Amino acid sequence: MSAELIGTLSVGSALAGLVLAMGGLMLTLQCRTERRLDAFEGELHGLRGDLRALGERVARLEGLIQGSGLFRAFEPVEASDD
Repeated sequence: MSAELIGTLSVGSALAGLVLAMGGLMLTLQCRTERRLDAFEGELHGLRGDLRALGERVARLEGLIQGSGLFRAFEPVEASDD
């Protein structure tokens, strides 16, 4: 074998190894990203439930305030002609 052929085969095998290593790294990063997205989705689902419960509590308080009769609608005062 000539020196050029050995050099070409060496570079080709090195590049092939690099491509395989990068492929493995990409798969690892993709798995980690998917796990993090799944965890984030779970947190988001929990926040939706908390927000829904908070909305129900606020609606209940609004009903109690309106039903108590402590507050009435704003009525504009007419200016006198003095």
